[in-house]
Amino acid sequence: MKHLIIITLLIFVTLIAGCRDTSKPVDLPKLYPCTITITQEGVPLAGAMIELLPADGSSVKYRAVTVTGEDGKAAMATYRHAGVPVGKFKVVVDKDDFGAAKNADTYRLVEAKYSSAETTPLEIEITGKGRVEKTFDVGKAVKVLVK
Repeated sequence: MKHLIIITLLIFVTLIAGCRDTSKPVDLPKLYPCTITITQEGVPLAGAMIELLPADGSSVKYRAVTVTGEDGKAAMATYRHAGVPVGKFKVVVDKDDFGAAKNADTYRLVEAKYSSAETTPLEIEITGKGRVEKTFDVGKAVKVLVK
């Protein structure tokens, strides 16, 4: 009886784990490998959020967004799938320092101009002709109180 309960639980857990929808939407465009490295004053910037937005300002159904690792590198993903569709993109970079204590202040650690598609000077083009690897430096380190 004990084995039957364990087997039943294992089957139940397997079914629940398998119910997450990780399938690729049928209208998701073909994706191409893209790795972006973010540095600040030449030093890898860990924990920075990167988002790619169409350079022409058009809306996007599936977002290309990820976070840099300790080495400042990020393999871009679109709608949780590796890669980025063909196109020209504005590279938006942001990093905040959230206070550990309740009601603590939050600070922006990257110059504000990089955190908006309208003001970021960073751009990247995905041509569909192979892997794209690019490094961007987001200037001097800052610590600006977010209100």
